Formats: sequence, structure tokens, C-alpha cells
Amino acid sequence: MRFRGIPLWGWAAAAALYFGVAAAAVELAWDRSIDALAELGSHRLDLYAASLRSELGRYETMPLIVARQESVRALLSDVPDPPPGLLQTVNDYLDAVNREAASVAVDVIDLHGSVIAASNWNRPDSFVGTNVSYRPYFQDALSHGSGRFFGIGTNTGMPGLYFASAVREGGVAIGATAVKVSVDALESAWRTPGEAAMVIDGNGVIVISTVPAWKFMAVRPIAPEQQSQIQASRQYAGRSVELLPYRRLSDWGTSAWFARFPDWVHPGRERRYLAMSRAAPQAGDSIMVLLDVAGARHQQQIALAFVTGAFLIAGLYGLYAIQRRRAIAEKLKGQDALRSANERLEVTVARRTAALREANERMQQEIVERTRAEQLLRDSQQEVVHAGKLAVLGQMAAGLTHELNQPLVAIKTLCDNARTFFERNQPAPAIGNLERISRLVDSMAVLTAELKTFARKPDFERVAVSLGEAVTHAVLIYEARIRDEHVQLDVRIPAGTTICAEPSQLQQVIVNLLGNALDAVAEQEKRIIAIEARAPDPHGRVLFTVADSGAGIAPEVLAHLFEPFVTTKPRGHGLGLGLAISSRLVNGFGARISAVNPPEGGAQFSIEFAAAAPQGEANE
Repeated sequence: MRFRGIPLWGWAAAAALYFGVAAAAVELAWDRSIDALAELGSHRLDLYAASLRSELGRYETMPLIVARQESVRALLSDVPDPPPGLLQTVNDYLDAVNREAASVAVDVIDLHGSVIAASNWNRPDSFVGTNVSYRPYFQDALSHGSGRFFGIGTNTGMPGLYFASAVREGGVAIGATAVKVSVDALESAWRTPGEAAMVIDGNGVIVISTVPAWKFMAVRPIAPEQQSQIQASRQYAGRSVELLPYRRLSDWGTSAWFARFPDWVHPGRERRYLAMSRAAPQAGDSIMVLLDVAGARHQQQIALAFVTGAFLIAGLYGLYAIQRRRAIAEKLKGQDALRSANERLEVTVARRTAALREANERMQQEIVERTRAEQLLRDSQQEVVHAGKLAVLGQMAAGLTHELNQPLVAIKTLCDNARTFFERNQPAPAIGNLERISRLVDSMAVLTAELKTFARKPDFERVAVSLGEAVTHAVLIYEARIRDEHVQLDVRIPAGTTICAEPSQLQQVIVNLLGNALDAVAEQEKRIIAIEARAPDPHGRVLFTVADSGAGIAPEVLAHLFEPFVTTKPRGHGLGLGLAISSRLVNGFGARISAVNPPEGGAQFSIEFAAAAPQGEANE
């Protein structure tokens, strides 16, 4: 049998081919869409982990800083009869720290777990007098030196993250300090339409969630003994922890799975999501993100429509070829159908050509905007470098004032003496005083010339620079501080050592490293700074090192030392930009900078420069 001139087996073969291709296209569209969704989820987890580390990590050291406050230790040492005014002093200090850090509260806790001082001491919901001995963060602080705990406040009913640190006197714990941080701002920043993000603590309970109804619900069953521990610590203020109703369906690869969760947009319904999770920066916690797969279903529909359209077009051409074999009338009819199909095809091509042209114009515009942004970034980086140098000059102002005041006082005294000698008609001693004044002015001119060279905004030209002269300039800037602080400076630079760099930028790098070394040995009994350079190796590289006898660099800081705003200095003594700026400048020289803690102690910064021929040889 035939239908429209085609055997039935032909129709059956075409139908089988269509369903096979359609099924493959739909499956391919689903796989590619879910892969893209999984990649998006991975990026989301990276972003949430970074924001969690940034938002909460900066509070971890606050309890330790408060614990080192002399007034806090004195208050805990004199419990229960502190000196008059000491308690109010501690309360005012805690209030100032809390306002500066934008935390919820800062407390001082005695050995019995009673809050004896708090930043909210003068408010109705004050923590003063509250006993927190049952809280794990207090117990961990006394046992291990520090504690961390997420729970709901028993006084305020407000959830938050607690950080605690032991207060020690003679190596013995005499109490603890605690800081409470709110996570509301973090939840607001994570909210994205069609997605859900949450942080799950070690108990399997959701403590941070962009879906408010899911907070303090468990994602896995909680054992009875674990429930008892939670109730004992009042972690969730006595709330009953319920299990979040969801069903895990199937895995996707090794890092994602499908699950049905309650639809938070339409209560009472369920929706299918792609779920992904990974460990949070804080130990024991994890971050989970849920991504709606509706977009993948839409891609399947598009793929099915595309395959159907392609088969329809192919069918039209097949029918046209068959109709040509018919009579003249049928042939004309077939030509009309072909003309109609061509017109539709031309409209489609014109539409796609216009879309391609529009996309090309947008791409050109984006290229122009990106070029402009890159230029603005380079200009901004230069401004940051210049600002960093001016900041260093500001820090040296006190020392420079001392260096300039001494010659000025001497010049005034010598001028008064010279006038007296001239009045007595004794020109010889007067001329001697004038010669001494000239030498003092010359020494002041040398110092100001070095500062002018250091503060000048750098350009980008790299030339052959004498490493010894650059070190001499840096030492001259800190000469007063080196002398006043009795620092032993050991400089070993082989004569004629020349490197490729920009002179003023090289001076700034060495000044930053020398200033950091002086800060590192300031509190040490043994104050030694060694500046050394080795002769060029066979590869034409010069190794330059600055080592100090300080306390060294903490391992957790060493890995991020050259990142912006990473500093080991106390609050208010540095922004953490010096080494970040120095790293960018050194990279601009084609060099590499690194830092280690040598086995003999202290810290050592190393820069591997490209050697250059001395300027005299280059000119010849």
C-alpha cells in the first residue's frame, strides 16, 4: 500500500528515524543543560564559600584581641570585687569594639560561665548576669583556647554565630571572651531567583538559608542522643528540630544529584532541583545550593522543536521530488509549494542574518568597553602604587622631622655665633661657622632629594638599575629609625650588581621590605636585618634577599601574604597593601617575589631579578 505515492514501510522508516533523532537530541540537550547548570552550581558554591569566609572569618580573631586587653584580664582576675570604675571601663571598651566591628554583642565571661561585662550592658536585653556555661563555645574556649558555635540567643531569640577565646593569666584560664555575629546580611546577599542556598551545621541542621521557612530544619535524621546534646546546649533555643521533607532521586556525576524539595514559591507543591554541596570554610559545616532544572526542560523542548522542524523541511523536499513525476498540473502545484518553502527559508535566513549582525555589533561595543575598562584599571593601579608610596612617606614623617630639626637648630646656633664673631671683628671663626652651616644644608638637601625621588609618580620604562644604589637610598630614608632603634643592618651587595627595573618603583619595593623588616624586629631583643644579593647565575638571574630576626610569618598568613588587605599588623597600623603593591611592581619588572620562614628563625623575602649590563657598558 501507498500513501501519497510513498510505501507504508517508507513512512514507518521515517517515523522510526524521527523518533530516534528526536530522542537523541532531547537527551543531548538535557545533558548539556545539566552540565552547564552543574558548572553554574560549582561557581555558586565557590562564591558562597568565599563570601562566608570573608564575612565570618574576619570576626574569628576578635575574641583573642579582646582577651589580650589589660582591663579585661584585670576584671577577671579581681572577680567578684573589681576596683571601682574598672567594670564600667570594660563595658565601654566592649561597646566601642562592638560598634567598630558591626557585630551583635561582645561579652566577658568568668570561669563559672556568668557574663560579667557586655557591650549591651545598658540595654534591656543585656547579657550581663546570663550564665552560658552550658554553651559549647564557652566550654571549648576553656578546654582548647578557642570555640565556635552557631545557635539562637536565649535572651534575644536572634540566631547568630559565636566566636570565643580563653583569657589566660600565667598560662591558666581565668575566663573567656565571646563575640556574636549576625548572618542576616549574608542570607540577603545570597538570594537569587530560582535558586536556594543554605549552610548546614555538623548536626545536619540548616542554620543559614535563603528560604526562611527551611531554617533550623534537618536534612538528615537526628539520633536521640544527638537531640539530647542539642537540648542541653539550647543551641536552637529549645526549638524542636524537624526533618525537611525532600526526596533524593538520582546522582549526576560525582558532585551533584537530583532531588524533589518543597516549592517555596508555591507552598504545597514540589519541584525538581539539581543539588550540589561542599564543605564550608568552617570545620564541620557544609554549603548546599539548589538549582531549578526548568531551564533544562525548556532546552529539551527547543531541541525537540528543532528536530521536528528539520524533519518537516526534509519531508517537504521529499514530497516535492515525488510530485515532480506527476502530471503537469501536479508539477505546478509542487512548484508553488517549493516557492512557499523557499520564501519561508529566506525569511528565516534574513532573520538569523539580522540576529548575527546585531550580535556582532554588541560584540564590537563590548570590545570597546573592555578596552576602556582595562585602561582605567591600569590607571587605577598606578594611582594605588603612588598612594602607597605617599602612605609610606606619611609614616616616616616623625623620623624626618627629628632629622631636619637637629640641623635646623644647629644652623640657628651657628648663625647667632657667626653674627657675634663679626660684631667682635673675628672673621675667621665666623667663616668656620658658615662652612659648617653649608655642610648641614648639603646633608639636608641629600635627604630631601631622596624623598623627592621616592614620591615621584613612576613611569613604565625599565632600564639597567644599580641594586646597591637603590638599597643605599632606602637605607638613607630609614637611617634615623635604624639608629634610634639600635638595629644591626648587614648589607652585602656585590659591586656593580645591575638589574632590569624601573628606578623609582624598585626604590619603593626595597623601602617597603626594609620598613616591614624594621617593624618585625621592633619588639625583639635581637634586632638584625640582613640585605644580600648574589652574583648573576648562568641563567642571568640575580637573587636579592631581605631577612630579619623577627618572629616570622604565621603559616595561615604566609599563603595569602601578597594578596590585598592581608596584614599581620595591628588594626590602624596598616591596610595590607604594601606587599600587594610590591608584588605587582616586581611582576612588572619580569621578576618573582616570595617569602619563607627560615629554619634559623625570622622571615626572609626573596626577589629573583633579571640581570642587566652596567649602565657604563650599555652605553659603550
